[in-house]
Amino acid sequence: MALWKGSPNFNTGRNGSSVDRIVIHYIVGTLAAADATFADPNAQVSAHYGIGEGAVHQYVNEMDTSWHAGDLAMNRRSIGIEHSADQSRPPDATTYAASAELCARICRDFGIDPNTQIIGHSDVVSTACPGTVDLQRIISETAALV
Repeated sequence: MALWKGSPNFNTGRNGSSVDRIVIHYIVGTLAAADATFADPNAQVSAHYGIGEGAVHQYVNEMDTSWHAGDLAMNRRSIGIEHSADQSRPPDATTYAASAELCARICRDFGIDPNTQIIGHSDVVSTACPGTVDLQRIISETAALV
């Protein structure tokens, strides 16, 4: 169960788009850093969820559009999930496990195929994100739960 944190950085609804992707990100820091960034209206960025340090936080309702992928059309059709990690630190085992559980629930709720519809931020725009996050591990662990 995610702890609601909320963010002012989102669009209400999805402008007619259906959710058909999960976009995986890394925070480049801890979950507390994501909490602070997403709470700041001047940051103009958010995600639906953040995972790390043994917790799952929710910032934007799944039926609304978070500002996470750097592409409005992709934001409207996806759920963004941030992971506690940085350039020299991959997510820990508890973060991967929580991510797989969350992704599996989202896949079931929205009819998403984890093998083809969970993607990295770098699949959307040119970026180093999701960095040290093992995308294939999340896909495989999610697929085992769906």
